[in-house]
Amino acid sequence: MKKALTGIIIGVWIMQFIGTASAQLIVNSSFIDVPMGSKYYTSIKHFQDSGIIQGYSDGTFRPDQEATRAEALKIVLLSSGVAVDEALIGDIFPDVTPDDWFYHYIKKAKQLSIIEGYDDGYFRPYQTQNIAETLKMILLTNNISVSAVADGTLVFPDVNGELWFAPYALYAKEKNIIEPQADGNLNGGRGVTRGELVELMYRMEIVLNQNGEPFDISTNWLEKSFPEQGFKTKMPFDWRVVYNEDQIVFWHPDTVNHQSTYEIPYPYSGSITFHLDTNDDNLSGQQIKDNLEMVYKSDFGTYQKNSYTFDGYAVFNLNASPVHDDYYMFVPNDDVLHMYTAYGWSDLTDHLKEQIDKILENVQYMNPSGEPAEVEVDAMTTARNQILVEGLGQATLDLFSDRVNIETDTIGVGTGPIDYFYSAAYDVTLKYERASDTILDIQVGQTSAF
Repeated sequence: MKKALTGIIIGVWIMQFIGTASAQLIVNSSFIDVPMGSKYYTSIKHFQDSGIIQGYSDGTFRPDQEATRAEALKIVLLSSGVAVDEALIGDIFPDVTPDDWFYHYIKKAKQLSIIEGYDDGYFRPYQTQNIAETLKMILLTNNISVSAVADGTLVFPDVNGELWFAPYALYAKEKNIIEPQADGNLNGGRGVTRGELVELMYRMEIVLNQNGEPFDISTNWLEKSFPEQGFKTKMPFDWRVVYNEDQIVFWHPDTVNHQSTYEIPYPYSGSITFHLDTNDDNLSGQQIKDNLEMVYKSDFGTYQKNSYTFDGYAVFNLNASPVHDDYYMFVPNDDVLHMYTAYGWSDLTDHLKEQIDKILENVQYMNPSGEPAEVEVDAMTTARNQILVEGLGQATLDLFSDRVNIETDTIGVGTGPIDYFYSAAYDVTLKYERASDTILDIQVGQTSAF
């Protein structure tokens, strides 16, 4: 079953909750709590544009709110292109009546054997939908056949082959429809959030369009540009950027063990350190390789070396440990972009390695001189000197030609709207107060959490 990424079916995801039946829903071009660049922006915008989902009257989508079983079923059916016949009437579950807004969706799903209900005969439409139930519902709705998983096989560390949802979890994992959490587990009993549910459906649709090829996990990652280090690439949403003198570090912190620094690998951590070597000694590429091998031979004794191509440039790889790799990308002007990868050893390691591979796969060389233009060098210094200076806000924003308004707080701090502008070139967000034309603050990364 192959579907286009637009115009699947025009429908409405009407969110109804116990005690909130009066809430009215409206169609928005965007949601104030799903700014451009947020984790679920692309998937939510995709289904919003095709008429599948709508937000609340206050302009929010509430992506972190857990979905009920009835809500989850409706979005899965509509986004999968299943036609629902509202003429169908009849008893289905004791807790589902023809007067309920979700009746026809549940009726259709039961008719298609997508749902069965619980052992006591009830469906429990207002109960939170969990991840395990969601995966099964998505695959059955899209006519995906799964095979039994052998006993003793670990799909995730917390999902063995004996569990009823193991076959669905295995398919979803192999196709990158779902990724492990920070501890490497699926945690199938946790509630699925509204944002995550839409993301799962988005990835399922792409897998179907690709005739079963796995979803590329870097598809919606944000691009980060670092002219001073001569490169740009994509980065996962749960990774951080750390500036360390003349180095740029991409870091996935180990939240399980409360890691506070990237410098020592923790079990669930990963990092890539980027550094542009301007090759002041004017060594040839072969001399650089020979020197590197000499150091590796001295420090490690044995090592492996490989050759790759990133963005059309030759890359020399040296590896002396199962938990790190060092890459050297030979770029114009005889410069060398160093990329040092490291990761801990845990149930998350395979996933971290896949993320690191994708980050490297997306690396592109930029700025042939290896140095930013003069105006770019001065931009950050000028901007920081103009924080809290009234009347210079717009002039400061104009220093960042690539800026994008990622969010607007219409209430502000009592003086009117506050805008958050993000510059990918500098990877900073500027907090701007319109009324006084003032930059209130500047933060590294794309964020509105000042």
